[in-house]
Order: sequence, then C-alpha cells, then structure tokens
Amino acid sequence: MLDSYLLIFLYSNHEIFLYFIMLKNQKIFLNIIFLVLITISIFSCKKIEKQVTKWQVFSPDSSNTINFLLKNDSLFYNVVSNKDTVILNSPLGLVLSDRSFDDSLRCVSVSSINKIETNYELMHGKCSKVSVEANEISAVLENSTKNKITIIARASKDGVAFRYAITENDTVTKTFLSENTTFKMDTTNGKAWLQNFGLTTDWGPAYEDYYNTQPIGQSAKDSSGFSFPMLFKSKNHWILITETNLNESYCGTRIAQNCANGLYKVRYPAAGDGQKTGLVNPVSKMPWMSPWRVIITSDTIANVVQSTMVTDLADPQMAGNFDWVKPGRSSWSWWGEHDSPKDFKRLKAYIDFAKSLGWEYSLIDANWDLMVNGGDIKALCDYAKSQGVGLLFWYNSGGPHNNVTERPRDIMCDATKRKEEFKKIAAWGVKGIKVDFFQSDKQNIIQLYTDILKDAAAAQIMVNFHGCTLPRGWNRTYPNLVSMEAVYGAEQYGWSKTFPPKAAQHNVNLVFTRNIVGPMDYTPTTFSDYKGSEHITSNTHELALPIVFESGITHWADREYEYRKMDKSILNIMSKIPAKWDQTMLINGEPDKQAILARRSGNDWFVAGINGETMVKDLTIKLPFITIDSAKVSLFADGKTSRIIDFSEFTLSQDKSLSIKMASSGGFVAWIRK
Repeated sequence: MLDSYLLIFLYSNHEIFLYFIMLKNQKIFLNIIFLVLITISIFSCKKIEKQVTKWQVFSPDSSNTINFLLKNDSLFYNVVSNKDTVILNSPLGLVLSDRSFDDSLRCVSVSSINKIETNYELMHGKCSKVSVEANEISAVLENSTKNKITIIARASKDGVAFRYAITENDTVTKTFLSENTTFKMDTTNGKAWLQNFGLTTDWGPAYEDYYNTQPIGQSAKDSSGFSFPMLFKSKNHWILITETNLNESYCGTRIAQNCANGLYKVRYPAAGDGQKTGLVNPVSKMPWMSPWRVIITSDTIANVVQSTMVTDLADPQMAGNFDWVKPGRSSWSWWGEHDSPKDFKRLKAYIDFAKSLGWEYSLIDANWDLMVNGGDIKALCDYAKSQGVGLLFWYNSGGPHNNVTERPRDIMCDATKRKEEFKKIAAWGVKGIKVDFFQSDKQNIIQLYTDILKDAAAAQIMVNFHGCTLPRGWNRTYPNLVSMEAVYGAEQYGWSKTFPPKAAQHNVNLVFTRNIVGPMDYTPTTFSDYKGSEHITSNTHELALPIVFESGITHWADREYEYRKMDKSILNIMSKIPAKWDQTMLINGEPDKQAILARRSGNDWFVAGINGETMVKDLTIKLPFITIDSAKVSLFADGKTSRIIDFSEFTLSQDKSLSIKMASSGGFVAWIRK
C-alpha cells in the first residue's frame, strides 16, 4: 500500500500548531482527516464566537436602542431609533499611557438591565420639574494585558448615551493619550448643522460661529474641527450629539477636522489653546469615568428641542441650600456703551431702568474698578441696594491662560484671592458674577470652572461664564450657574459685518443646536443699531428672543434710553417676560426656516416665533394645551416696517389658535393669561 502523508495546521487563540505525519494505513489516514476537520471546525467556531460578542440596551418605551459588538477584538456600537439605524457601526476606544482599550478586547461580563427612575428640579431651564425613565447596562471588557474597562450605556425616550469607566483603585496618575470615540453617520440624503470650533486667540474664544448647513461627511474648514453640539437629519430622523457631566478629571472634547465618509471622531484640545498653558492630554488617578457621550434622537425635531438628557445625565445637585439662587432679568450697559462700566452716572441710569421694569438685576461689565464720574463701585452697590436692584460684576478669568487686559483680572484664577473677593462682594450685596475669556477646554481650565462654581456657591454668588466652554449639565449640579455664553450672540453687531444679514437664520438655528444643551447668554433684544451694522431682523423678532432663547438670567442688551423710547405696551411685556420656565414646547419649526416655541411660567403662557427666512409667512398656530377659560391674549406682531411692532389684545379663539403673519426676518410674541 502507498504511503500516506498528512500535513496538519491547527490554530487556537492566535497560536499555530503544525503536524507532519506519515501513515501507511489509508483507513487511519481518512479517520484522521475526519477528526482534523472536526477539530478545525470547533476552533473556528470558538474564534467566531470570540470575534463577535453583542449586547444592547433599549429605552423603556422601546423607541431607542444602542447596540454594542466586539468584532475582530475591537469595540463598535450603533444606534437604532424607531427601527431605523441612525448611527452606523462606529468604533470606540480609549488609550492611556500604560494600557490600550482600542483592540485585543474581550467581553468579560454584561450586567442585567438597571431601570433608572428619578425626579429632579431645576432652578432654571426648559422646565422646572423633570422625570427620568431609562434603562442602563454595563459591560466589562478586558484587553490583552488583563486591564479592564467598563462601558456604561443608557437609553431613554430622548435618545441614548454611553461613557467609559475604569473602576480599579490606583493612586498612580495616568495620562490619556487619545479617545477613539466616533459617530458614524449615513452620508446619503442627509444634512448637518455644524459649527466650526474656531481657533482661539486673545479676543476670539471658540464656540462662537454660525451653525452652517452642509452635507454629512464634509470636513471642518480648519484643523480646529467642529464643536458640540452637532445636529443631523438622516432617514427622516433628527440626531443631536453632544457631551455632558464633564468634570475636572478630564478635558472638554470636540470633533476632529476630517469627517470623510461621515465618520466624526472625538479629539482633545489643541496645544496652543489657552496661551499654550495646561496639558493637552488629561491625567487622572483611578477610579475614573468619562463624560457621557449623548445622542438625542427622534423622528420629530420637537422631541429633540424639548429633551432634558444633558441634565438628566449630570450629577445631582451638590449639597447645600440654593434657595438664594434667583433667575431673573438684567439691564446691561456695555453693549451700546463700552466705556459705561467706568461711569458711575451712566450705570445709575441702567439701575434706574431695571427698577422701572421690575427687573431684578443690572450687570456691571469690564473695568468697573476704574470707575469715575460721581462715585466708586461701593457707592454704586449702596445705590443699587436702595433701589432694590441686585448687581452682577464682570471679571477676567486670567491668569496666564489669556492676554486680555480688561479688569479686574488675576483674581478668579487664584483660589485665595477668589475666596476673599467673593466674601467682600457678598458683603456689598452683589448677587452674581460674569467671568470671561477662558480660552481653552484643557483639563486645567475645566478645573477652574468647577472651582469658581464651588467657591461662589459657598459665598451665595450666582455665576455666568463668558468666552467659555459649552454647557455640559453643570446647571443641574451647580444651581448657581445661571448662564453661559458659548454663542455667537448680539455683541457681534458691534464688529461683525456678516452678522446682521445672517442674524435671523442664525437665531433660528440656535434653537435647534446650542440652546438645546443648556442656558445661553445671547444678550437679546437690541432694537437700536450700531452705525454701519444695522439690523435686518424686525423689532418684533428681537422682542421674541428672550422667550425663544433660554437663560437663567436674561441680559437685555440695548441702551436704556433706546428702550425708554418704546411704546408702553412693549415696555409692559418687557417687564412681564420671565427668565424661569415651568414648561417648554416647540410648536413649529426647523433649522434655517423658523422657530415657534411656547413656554409656561405659572399659569401664563408666552408663545413666540422668529422667521429665519426672507419670505413673508402666514401661519395658523394651534394651541390645544392652553386650558385657561376665556384666555386673554396680548399679541405683538410685525408692523408696516421692520421697526414697527403692532399691538393688539383679544380673547383666544374658541378653536385655540392664533393667526400670525411674520414679516421677512420677523417674529411675534403672544402673552396668554387669565
């Protein structure tokens, strides 16, 4: 019988075994071949099982699901909303100085579903009381060196979110080299509304640009990339992506420049941010958790606008009594009179105007410590107190991270000086501070934000951040945080020639992007013009902004003498529009076109709309949620010219609807009450 030869390759767990066998018995040969095939099949099945491990968590109403899968030892996820995949398979991963979690991973365990049911209250925001229902799941993964990482994921009716966690105790500081989180979007038949992050300069902080409409997958204009939040429309679904619950153990992130094929990847700050101070790569001891990566999604834009996911996922309110935090309205001199914060008599006029409308505050902006013309800052505090108006003081956040010379500076960045300053101004009766020019999202500046908030809370001082990062749920954790800028706001009338013709559409887009994620200090309602920078928006459009936009303190920005020229009916509604809301509803609208919102304060409803387009619009607005019998309506509508506001009063129609005509770049306001 002929000799038989058999060369056998076996593999298991990346190891290859080779056998060379010479056999003289053909029957034995065939039996071995059979056994070899079975063995290879078994090893192959084990390999496939190792390559793809899947788990998921879905919302209590089953509308949203986040799926995870291990493929070729790397971790991916996708998101399904109402049976449509809105985020395609997207790589995840985290790389530290002593370990990597972007490949060679295996799933160690997956928890059972944890049902989240909680209620909380907000001092200010879209609503005052929030109920949360969500499902949460955790998966522990292990890399090739036996280091473990946990992926925590949550799903609710508003969308899905996930975060990384390292639960081991280790007092040795680790450096994060990269976060490889991505968001893979379908590039077919979709749109994106994205804001270029903006290169930080001495006077030009990031998060201040237009939200541009563009195809999904188009890269950013420069290396700074895109900022959060990002808005997409894909497969008739709306998707807003952002991050929340950032703390001092990490940096603020954004999106890298290259978004080819719809792959949007998280990146760290740039080395040059903050005058090159601070580390680019965050560091931390263990245990550690990342911010939440948030994907708000729905087939209706209203559900996205009304979502509270950013605060739902934030840490609960810090310990302490915050009854002293009072949202409200403020006069503000700087927009129209840059030198006024140094002028005692001019500031008195703004305090007097605030008192005349029943506004709670007046903001004293940069360089108030150089005050002349009739008094000093302490005398101004005494005067404001006698008029029942609370003062808010501006401060420069620098420090070495900015070169801005506006004063006071070199106080907020120094813990000892900061606490002493808070103690002093609290004794003067000052109610809040506006801190400006942070210039960076590096970890050292995130630490500065939280330090300011904690020290201010201890002194019962409210905080408004300017030239700052994006809201990341901090207004729930630190209720004394009443607003943040991070917006291309009304100050741009002072120096941007592109702003006036773009303002109407820009204002509409802010409703569907920036203001979804937290309070926004746009400084609205400027009826007057800067020379050479005239408004295109109508006065009624401007009057609608304090309702359309949400901010814990609304800084009405125009010159006090310009406001005094307005009709008594307009001054009356200016005195009535609150800064704290119990309920918010998007009635109608979409990016680039229009935004119509209804906000409730107590039993009163304020319905306002702004037109982002140059065409005149005739609208019938249904208000079935109004339960007031014989509701009285004060309506402010566009008049014959953009500077005229028509006023009328009537009883709400039996079918509970309003007939509205919005002019080009126009708007309306309806105050509905008993």
